[in-house]
Amino acid sequence: MAIARRTRTTAGMCESAEMEPSAVRTPAVGKTNPLVPREDWQRMFLRPAPIVCDLGAGNGRFAAAYAELHREWNVLAVERKLQRVRKIQRAVDLRQLTNLRVLWMGWDELLLFWSRPDSCREIHVLFPDPWPKRRHQTRRTLSGRVLAAIFRVLEPGGLFRLLTDDAGYYAAVEQAANDLPGFGRAEDSGGFPGSHFEAIFRSKGDPLYGAIWQKARANGEGEQEAG
Repeated sequence: MAIARRTRTTAGMCESAEMEPSAVRTPAVGKTNPLVPREDWQRMFLRPAPIVCDLGAGNGRFAAAYAELHREWNVLAVERKLQRVRKIQRAVDLRQLTNLRVLWMGWDELLLFWSRPDSCREIHVLFPDPWPKRRHQTRRTLSGRVLAAIFRVLEPGGLFRLLTDDAGYYAAVEQAANDLPGFGRAEDSGGFPGSHFEAIFRSKGDPLYGAIWQKARANGEGEQEAG
């Protein structure tokens, strides 16, 4: 299996059987080091195409379905737990999803230290761990700093989509996103496959909270592109 993986020796560092990362080193405080420079996306997927990231991909249900639905796009599933990474890779192999790759890494690390600006068409964060207790909320991954990194990594006109079952988490992300100049709400046109947790929560009738934000284009417009 070709799984990009973290090493034990260098924080944030990954090795891949499919590409040799350039400029890989332990990230210094306040610095951004490109693990996957824009020119290397083509090498990772073996073709140039818009990049869609599923961050915290879980068992990969959404990523695999989206890759199957949009064969014209490259889908990157990022997941911290190795057991889930292996499950996603099995889906890649069984369904012959040549446009889906999986990265074994914390997605906040990927955004903060190892990604180029303007490199992703879409970023999806589906049901991140809500840490609902007040004393634990500092552990939430979608901090203001990470939201700013998402904005930086999106290409102009790119979309960030959040879906959660926690109203408080959603409200905090909404406020942080609204505080970013050039990040505006976009209409949800539908057509997104369901994730594993989405199916569970909907089957129980639990309320879900979500939105899509769009990074302004160079001309300042924020209208959603047709995919």
